[in-house]
Amino acid sequence: MRYIRFNNDGWYARYDDGLNKTNVVRVADAAAARWADVFGGGTVHIGYDTRRHAPELAAAAAAAVGAWGLDARLSDGPCPMPALNFATRSDPSAVGALMLTADHRNADYLGIRVRNNDSSAIGRDEAGAIEDLVSQELGEAQGPFTLEESVGPFLAHMASLVDVRRIRNARLDCILDPMYGTARGHAATLLRSLGVGVVEIHGDTVDDFCGTHPEVVEPWLDDLEYMTGQTQVDFGTAIDGPSNRAAAVDGEGNLVAAPKLHALVLMHLIKNRGLSGRIVLPRFSSVVIRRVAESLGCDVTLVPPGPTWPFEEIRQGGVITTSDGLGGICVPSLDPERNAFVTMLLLVELLAYEGVSLREMAANLDRAVGSMEYGHREIRMDPGRCAVLRNLLPGTNPEGLCAKKPVSVSHADGLRVQFDDDSWLFIRPSMSEPLVRIYGEGVDRADRDELLDMAKSYVTSL
Repeated sequence: MRYIRFNNDGWYARYDDGLNKTNVVRVADAAAARWADVFGGGTVHIGYDTRRHAPELAAAAAAAVGAWGLDARLSDGPCPMPALNFATRSDPSAVGALMLTADHRNADYLGIRVRNNDSSAIGRDEAGAIEDLVSQELGEAQGPFTLEESVGPFLAHMASLVDVRRIRNARLDCILDPMYGTARGHAATLLRSLGVGVVEIHGDTVDDFCGTHPEVVEPWLDDLEYMTGQTQVDFGTAIDGPSNRAAAVDGEGNLVAAPKLHALVLMHLIKNRGLSGRIVLPRFSSVVIRRVAESLGCDVTLVPPGPTWPFEEIRQGGVITTSDGLGGICVPSLDPERNAFVTMLLLVELLAYEGVSLREMAANLDRAVGSMEYGHREIRMDPGRCAVLRNLLPGTNPEGLCAKKPVSVSHADGLRVQFDDDSWLFIRPSMSEPLVRIYGEGVDRADRDELLDMAKSYVTSL
């Protein structure tokens, strides 16, 4: 029987290579065994996304949880990850949660993410403990579970977080792209309840997602950019498959890069909402956010990348925002996890407060702190080669990596090379997947693309 190995806080597989009812039940059974042992009893909330067979597989997972005497509560429909997190955090009896999703992967994948009782991602030790409990042979035991409405209470809570009167008075219109994911229908309903005119695209049920990935990066945003540029709306916004990350497009169809969106949200939180504190960022984050934070008098804490890093910093207090650098923004005062609904609402509230276009705000930001272009690439490779690269990279000399001369080099969590014009590269082999992630920022798009291309060539030559 297939060996189950977690990728950070979850297990994922292709439908044609291990993703089946038996393996889903094995993972759910192991997680439930762990919770039953640690807590003795309690509630487990279970959600699922819009991928094929997800409802019936989620029901099988719920039955496996119920067989351990836990109170299994299954969402009554596709559920955004932030809604499942909210249900879990709001329930004093919760011991954990399961989400059937494959995040931003294409429609060929599904899996299960495992969450702690405070909705945070499980760490490596907990994932290992659950892996050890995955049974090679399952019996026929099935327990009871109940259906719960997870999305309605979540949407009501989201609406309570913003200035509804101001948003209504702004009379904004937008194009919304839920990317066939868990936000479909729900995000449009929320915006319309606030008086925002919405045209939703990619909101129907399509098993193969029409060949796209539910990820808020180009080229998967092409339709949103085109539709927004061709219509008389104020902005466009996209939400990824599990509703963790969001993207923004200005009224002329131009993508506002993820770091600039984070910077604009940060400025809004400080200027219009009166927040203060520090910013927590992974080491591969944009210079733009750091410049904005410095201009606003905010300290920046740089931390290693990984699924559990935000919670450790958030628990210490005083954090205004954190970000994964790719559109996943966390505002701990509103939600201690990445939440695309919160990002979307803060963008709308910002537009209502400022009374100027998103394009103008982005241009003002460039003038204030300087323009930089951020990007990333992923290189999939043989697992053996990836393991070798993890060992080689700490000893590599980045001289000759590109035409620019490095001014500083760090081997913490990968290879980070800084150049004298504030451009940089960060090469990081994944610790859980056979791939290498490359992040970089240049003074313009041509500079950025050249850096990323050269880094890709450098990695493949090692």
